[in-house]
Amino acid sequence: MDPDVRMLRYFLAVAEELNFTRAAERLHIAQPSLSAQIRQLEAQLGVALLQRSTRSVSLTEAGEVLLARGPRALAGMERAWSAAREAGRGTAGTVRLAYSLSAGHETAPDLIEAMRVAHPGISVTTAVLPTPQVLLAVRDGDADVGLARAAAPLEGVRLERLRNDVAGVLVAADHPLAGAASVELRAVAEHPVVLHPRAANPTHYDFIQSLFASRDLQPTIVERDIAFDLSQRLVAAGRAVAVVGRSATGRLASDLKWIPLCESVTIPVALALPATDQSATSAHFERVAMAHAAGHHWIN
Repeated sequence: MDPDVRMLRYFLAVAEELNFTRAAERLHIAQPSLSAQIRQLEAQLGVALLQRSTRSVSLTEAGEVLLARGPRALAGMERAWSAAREAGRGTAGTVRLAYSLSAGHETAPDLIEAMRVAHPGISVTTAVLPTPQVLLAVRDGDADVGLARAAAPLEGVRLERLRNDVAGVLVAADHPLAGAASVELRAVAEHPVVLHPRAANPTHYDFIQSLFASRDLQPTIVERDIAFDLSQRLVAAGRAVAVVGRSATGRLASDLKWIPLCESVTIPVALALPATDQSATSAHFERVAMAHAAGHHWIN
């Protein structure tokens, strides 16, 4: 059996001091105990490390080698123990974050930065997925945390409201509605409304539809030919308008404008977490995310 780290630490103290009394004082142990530990270390290695006399202590060739290499080995072991402790406490490791494309405008980047500041020892890896797949990834253990807009409940996944994203209408900069400070849904319904295909996020699709249906409005719905179009080409061309949350408009192109709705409408954004067996790093992410949401008034 190899010697333990404690024995190496004891030997290095004696080798550096070349005096058992001073080394024992430095280590805060009794000198006889220190001497016994060094003898045990030599017995386990099968070599003499020290030459002792009544007046002095010196290193053998084997002792010189161990003194030269021991500090680096000791530091490496201490880093390993520290890393294990941090991982066990969730202060080091990785969080796998899955989020829908809409969360990538502001919500996900803000939370990743907040996590970096709060827990620099935890790295965040990301995957951009359609909302239904975000929840499936969390449920199936392929992601530790998810961000999802207007998410439907899913067994095995815990949803925590993170943000009430104020809804508005996205229009071309030269659109007839572009000059308004705010706009009513009735006015929005007079123009074609573009939506992603329902399969990309059924709950969000139905949510937007219900906004108009609850007010007996029936706008013409234009479905994008791709699930998500970051260029908003149909809107920019003036062929349709879109109902989107404010968080998706942080870096709008100059040919687009976002206008808040007169009605108080918000689009829910949730943190998706495993219903059971949440990892320590995931728990840290949850706490950071909820604190950030409260501090930035994401939930009013």
